[in-house]
Amino acid sequence: MALPAKNRLSKKLDFDTVFKGGRTVKGSFLFIRVIENGRQMSRFGFVISSKVFRQAVVRNKVRRKLSEVLRLNLGKIRAGYDVIIVVKSRDTEIHKLTKELEDTLVLAKLYDENSN
Repeated sequence: MALPAKNRLSKKLDFDTVFKGGRTVKGSFLFIRVIENGRQMSRFGFVISSKVFRQAVVRNKVRRKLSEVLRLNLGKIRAGYDVIIVVKSRDTEIHKLTKELEDTLVLAKLYDENSN
């Protein structure tokens, strides 16, 4: 199952706004850009360069894995933010991706490990 459409960033303008005005939180093989959006829910976008993964199939698989982690943890993520997740390394093991994403969201003060 995918991340709900209301929780996805899809427009170029939204991505540009986050990249220009958002703050950056870096993890070991991914980083996130975060900005407040003034809405009742948080929205997420993914950037995975073709320089990191040559094949679109692999990029889409990584995007789906990250999307699923977010979907399962939406109750623990603070509302009202636009977040772009940028993958900068080839490490695609699901448990490493999950842990790295959660750790980075905690650093950004968007993730509450104790709720739900």
